[in-house]
Amino acid sequence: METFYSVKDFGAAGDGKRLDTEAIQAAINRCSQEGGGYVLLEKGEFISGTLYMKSGVYLIVTASAKLTASGSIAAYGTDTHYNRYVNEHDMDRCFIYAEEAENFGIMGEGIIDGNAESFPNEGSIYRPMMIRFLRCRDVKLKGIKLYQSAAWTTAFLDSENIWVEDLEICNDKRYNGDGLDFDGCRNVFVARCRISGTDDNLCLQAGSREYPVENVHISDCHFTSICAGIRIGLKSIGDIRNVTVSGCTFQNVWREGIKIECTEGGNISDICIQGNTMHNVSRPVFILLNNRMEEIGSSVELKEMPEIGTLRRVTISGLTARDDEEM
Repeated sequence: METFYSVKDFGAAGDGKRLDTEAIQAAINRCSQEGGGYVLLEKGEFISGTLYMKSGVYLIVTASAKLTASGSIAAYGTDTHYNRYVNEHDMDRCFIYAEEAENFGIMGEGIIDGNAESFPNEGSIYRPMMIRFLRCRDVKLKGIKLYQSAAWTTAFLDSENIWVEDLEICNDKRYNGDGLDFDGCRNVFVARCRISGTDDNLCLQAGSREYPVENVHISDCHFTSICAGIRIGLKSIGDIRNVTVSGCTFQNVWREGIKIECTEGGNISDICIQGNTMHNVSRPVFILLNNRMEEIGSSVELKEMPEIGTLRRVTISGLTARDDEEM
């Protein structure tokens, strides 16, 4: 029997004024302790600082609800891992976090608002990411609207068995406005998502040799970006392999539609890009194999520059690209 826990039963106000962090977290904790189920946000705007997702719990933001990130950096925990890019410690904190959790997710037809315009706070450089999941498995994000994160929208780290479906992501108020970022993840399925932002819409990164990126399926998505629609690599200490991108549309992408960069000694192989359409994309495809020499690459984990890696078996077919200025 499915079990439902309403956050209002735990004291959440949902009035868009008071902080509901404690009530929402209490509902998540109880749900997990009692074997899992669904935590419901409905009929209201719920303001919160960092929330810690737990195994067995599905957070449901209904169409009548909105979950909004607190505008105060003090509301965010300092125990939410860190951003793995060099010189970007200002994004170490995050809004929704999970570590070593399994069989959980975020779903619904409502909105999660990162409250980007409140950051950086006066006198502070810190801007929380919206979602960060570390070493998790069997994760589902479905149907939800993710708007205006103060930094990246999502970061999936060293995780496996991830389903991301029917999301609407808009992150165009602040720089570093990534959409979906997967670092060291395997068995990833992304379908029917619409993503727009000020940075890469979807990234596949390999920040370590221990956790390769493999078995990734991206289909039927729409991308609009100031940077790349899809970036494979840059952070590429480890291997990235067995990736399929099909049936996607790219529109008004200022830089690259699909960018593949093997720059930190890893190996990128078996990439299949087929049946995609691009409209007003500055560079439809960009592929690079080298070593980044500025500082020591991009990755926090990279201590010295390795030998150049390998780039093998990249197939691109059925790509249609049109630019209005060339018509």
